[in-house]
Amino acid sequence: MTAIHEHPNRFSAETPWHMRGNYAPIDDEATIESLPVKGKIPVELNGSYLRNGFNPAGRVPAHWFFGAGMIHGFDIADGKVAYRNRYVHTPYVDQDMDMMEGIGDLTLSPANTSIIKHAGRILALEEAHFPWEMDIKLNTLGCVDFDGRLKTPMTAHPKISQKTGEMFFFGYQFLNEPFLTYHRTDAAGTLVQSEVIDIPRPVMMHDFAVTENYALFFDLPIVFSMEKGGFRFQRDLGGRIGVMPLTGSNADVRWFEVEACTVFHSINAYEQGDEIILQVCRASSIMEHGMNDIGDQSSPWQWNLNLKTGKATETQLDDRTGDFPRIDDRLVGLPSRFGYMAGLMEGSSPGFLGEIYKYDMKTGGVETHSFGGDEANAFEPIFVPSSPDAGEDEGWIICLSHDDSNDETTLNIIEAQNFEAEPVAQVVLPRRIPFGAHGSWISAE
Repeated sequence: MTAIHEHPNRFSAETPWHMRGNYAPIDDEATIESLPVKGKIPVELNGSYLRNGFNPAGRVPAHWFFGAGMIHGFDIADGKVAYRNRYVHTPYVDQDMDMMEGIGDLTLSPANTSIIKHAGRILALEEAHFPWEMDIKLNTLGCVDFDGRLKTPMTAHPKISQKTGEMFFFGYQFLNEPFLTYHRTDAAGTLVQSEVIDIPRPVMMHDFAVTENYALFFDLPIVFSMEKGGFRFQRDLGGRIGVMPLTGSNADVRWFEVEACTVFHSINAYEQGDEIILQVCRASSIMEHGMNDIGDQSSPWQWNLNLKTGKATETQLDDRTGDFPRIDDRLVGLPSRFGYMAGLMEGSSPGFLGEIYKYDMKTGGVETHSFGGDEANAFEPIFVPSSPDAGEDEGWIICLSHDDSNDETTLNIIEAQNFEAEPVAQVVLPRRIPFGAHGSWISAE
């Protein structure tokens, strides 16, 4: 492993928040074949946990979202853990580009937000460009345009049906129309459907949701304006949720009016009688005074969309602030009981609390796993089932945490059914991992 060169002024109050503390990037690509484990890693865990995030390669970006993509990978098998990290080596990264320099060319992605596997391909994603393919050893293989069929950006949050193997996603554009396009691939990864969805203005649509039969689009008022210097929240424009059959078209979309708000991430959606239950992390506003204005932190809310009456009912599920929600991926679009998210603190940056939450959507109960003290920070928690046919709550939570007091990052494995107990296994890393975005578990099978 090569030495880590830290950015200067990492702890200076004059440094932009997204280059300060554990937001600051690291400057090396490392491979560590074996890491010491505290506790015992469950023998059923056999695969790789991959986590994507923002790691500027050179120049200081104007926003946290604009840093180059770096994947941190943990190979777990036979109770042992190996680690590697690699940039997603796109031209954006290797040429140290700025986000606006890459907007006109869909291949110039920072590929910095999430990483998923579908149809045998591992895709590093962000929302303004094409995805980039990597292999399990984190080598960059190349840009993916689905054999020339994809003509728009691809969201960082596609949804995969465990029932059909299809992948559903969308792309939004803010400099030119169409502002929103829906896409569907078959189980083999072939893009088989693209539909332009009419929306009146260019909005930031980071995520969406699907049920067994419908796609749900979030037309919420974070609107792009050149005159205002980027995206701004405009409350007077209101909000609405579009519901379209998964194989439908723009003519089939039904719009449900909701209160103006912002949603970066959905928790899940599913059908229940005449209603669609849509659970999200919702904030009253973000970017109201500029791109770097965090605004209010989000908390879990539920929309009940009545397909008979066309009305939406809005309910706050909890007043804890949190985001980066996850469920059992096998239940995306289907009824699910448990959801997990990272706790967030109020403030001018998306500060992570030292705790994660487990929500029981059936009883309304909430459990908290604390990593201890004001100096702890917890990242996105993901659920890994103990076997392909395990029950929804049978498995583990994998979560990275960082301790500001000693600048250490730890990989934590927590038993889902004993959520508040100490992790069953921990790996304290010999180097820190900066705060990042989203990850996936990729089973060895």
